[in-house]
Amino acid sequence: MIPVGTVSEWVYEEYIDRAYGRGEDLRNTVLWKDSYERGFVCPDEEGGWLAFACDGRDHYFLGRFGNEIFPPEEENIYDREERILGEADRASPEKAIAILRDLYLDPDFRDETTPEGIAIANDPECVKWISDYWAYICWNEHGNQCLPSEVGFGGFVEDILDPSNALEYLMPDGEDYSVPKAVSLARTLKKLHRRYAR
Repeated sequence: MIPVGTVSEWVYEEYIDRAYGRGEDLRNTVLWKDSYERGFVCPDEEGGWLAFACDGRDHYFLGRFGNEIFPPEEENIYDREERILGEADRASPEKAIAILRDLYLDPDFRDETTPEGIAIANDPECVKWISDYWAYICWNEHGNQCLPSEVGFGGFVEDILDPSNALEYLMPDGEDYSVPKAVSLARTLKKLHRRYAR
């Protein structure tokens, strides 16, 4: 193995030849420095990478590295959405709603929002109601509820804008005072609906 440090131009060129078609530009790694003019990484026989650089005067062998020298690939918008929705599905009810709200307000996903929805998402009383309502659903369904990602924050916005389904869920037989939490949620929902009715 070559010692780390300055190497001859001959050694540098030999490893460029080995890297041809299999290597990577050093600029695509975390090893790149502005003082370098050029450089490359060359795969070795053990699955690692041999890194070389040139600063215009000298040639350097930087060492043997693993794949950690490559920055993580930037996550595309759809993968990010899927990852965030997965986090919401695994979170507690309150945290799940916070995650869904943040996703709903994310500028990358604004095409899924409405002006009323943004106003609701920025209204602390609405967010509290949504969080309490989701916690109630989780309690009432004993773990058999749908996933938060299946409802999305927009689904809860629709419950406020058109509360008929949520009211039917909360009070299937009218105001049943034996379930005070459901009655309280229904009353708050009616108030929020009046605030945001179209």
